[in-house]
Amino acid sequence: MSHVNLSKVTTWLHEINSIPTLQVLHLRYTHLPHIAAPLPPFNLTSIATLDLSGYSSFNTAVLRWFSNASSLRYLDLAHCDGLHVEPLQAAVGALSNLNGLCLSSCNIEGDIDGILRNISSSFNYLDLSSNSLQGDITQVHFSHLTKLKHLDIADNSLNVTLSHDWLPPFNALSISMSTCHIGTQFPTWIQTQYSLGLMDLSNNSFTGPIPLSFANATNLYFLSLSNNNINTTLPPFFCNMDSLQVLDLSNNHLSGEVPNCKSPSLTFLQSLHLNGNDLSGKFPPFLKYCNQLIILDLGENKLSGKIPTWVGSNLPLLRFLRLRSNMLHGAIPANIADLGFLQVLDLSSNNLFGTIPSSLGNLNAMVVMQNYSRLIIDIGNYNYSEGILINAKGSTNMYTAILSLVTSIDLSNNNLYGEIPKELMNLVELHFLNLSRNHLTGMIPEKIGNMKQLESLDLSINFLIGEIPLSLSTLNFLSYLNLSYNNLSGRIPVSNQFSTFNDPAIYVGNEGLCCTPLPKCSKDAESEATAADVDKLERTLYIGSIVMGFIVGFWGSIGIMILRHGIRIALFQLIDRTCDWIYVQVAVKLKKLKC
Repeated sequence: MSHVNLSKVTTWLHEINSIPTLQVLHLRYTHLPHIAAPLPPFNLTSIATLDLSGYSSFNTAVLRWFSNASSLRYLDLAHCDGLHVEPLQAAVGALSNLNGLCLSSCNIEGDIDGILRNISSSFNYLDLSSNSLQGDITQVHFSHLTKLKHLDIADNSLNVTLSHDWLPPFNALSISMSTCHIGTQFPTWIQTQYSLGLMDLSNNSFTGPIPLSFANATNLYFLSLSNNNINTTLPPFFCNMDSLQVLDLSNNHLSGEVPNCKSPSLTFLQSLHLNGNDLSGKFPPFLKYCNQLIILDLGENKLSGKIPTWVGSNLPLLRFLRLRSNMLHGAIPANIADLGFLQVLDLSSNNLFGTIPSSLGNLNAMVVMQNYSRLIIDIGNYNYSEGILINAKGSTNMYTAILSLVTSIDLSNNNLYGEIPKELMNLVELHFLNLSRNHLTGMIPEKIGNMKQLESLDLSINFLIGEIPLSLSTLNFLSYLNLSYNNLSGRIPVSNQFSTFNDPAIYVGNEGLCCTPLPKCSKDAESEATAADVDKLERTLYIGSIVMGFIVGFWGSIGIMILRHGIRIALFQLIDRTCDWIYVQVAVKLKKLKC
């Protein structure tokens, strides 16, 4: 009943306890409610497999209750809170027939020694990954585990101190010791595990070289040596791994050219991470035959040459293509748009030139909304979480949990020229668009408002002209905008989403832009100055009219009595002409100011 919402079934424990013949029970992520005491007498006498992973209300009382299950062989409590080392030790010791235990991501703290010493010799599956367990792991802890097939102790605070000449008593199918402080040299005992299908030794301190014996591990379908300090040329050890699905050698100091594996090879490869090294040479030609590739990350290297046109035709399942920060040149192949599943295209920080292919507007995965998928790569029971670095919203972040939903195009920091293709506006489900630091000209397409899901838009440091399209203000999800250092002009929109963009740095370097948050437009300033002049003149005329009225009134009533007849007539004519002249001048001045 995994993933069924049972949050209101408060009697769930009593219900399953009433089925004594029950052998297999999966209640994975079912939102089970807390069980209050007293618990019923244990009645699951036949239970062999129990999966309560994701049970957030799990507690010691429930653990002790299930410790009575003498028939239990496999117990999965991954992502369960409320677990402590001491009760776990007792439970593991009591479950005498237990041969499989998963306690991944349970926030368990304490020394791992007690758990390892209490597990029985029949154990074949042990997953203690992603906790806060501490302590040293020595060969004594494994001496009785002759049947062990799956071991995962990754992402804890452990020190694995196994001697180089140690011979494991088991022949494992999968070993994950990521972040385990194993040492600087690859352990020689790994070479004895000839049946290995999965090996994760990432996030350690290996300096290399990579053992040539790895080439004999032809059963490997998953290999991660990422985030070490391997300082050597990249050997062709992986070329004969015909079953390989995931290869992650990222973030080391590997140098030289990528080996040109004989074709066809690695035909089952789904994920390849070689990013963050010092690899040189041309685009790896053997990838032409890896038609199952979903993720290809060759970023942060020194690869040169052109992007082959076969990328668009021979890798039909590709969803994430990341080639940033290399020395690739030439034009962007137009047939990249034939990659119907492509969600992330990152070609930034290369030496690419030419125009942006209008065909990119046909990238179907950026037109249709993507569905959430917890796993990008499905490699069986191993919970492998893919991750890609994406530069968006002004920063670079690792996207893992929501990677299946992300859509992004980053062509920044190249030598691209020409106008922004109006066809790009068809990508209505695109989240991030970065075309900055190129030589783009023309206007921002008016229909950019069609890209309703756009969250980040960077068009800075180009030669774009014209006004900012009003349709940009209708993008309700747009939270990051950079239009700086172009030749844009006109008023900055102030409505809707633009009311949130108050940082002048968004628009700096555009001489013709005005309005909030930049200085007011010149017409606005002229209008305000004109209104002030009109007000000042009207006040002056008002005062002048009062004075003139006083003068005229005074001389009209008093002067007449003291002046002679001839002078009186001439004076009134002068006053009349003066009033006419003032009226005409005032009328003309007002007409000019109001225009």
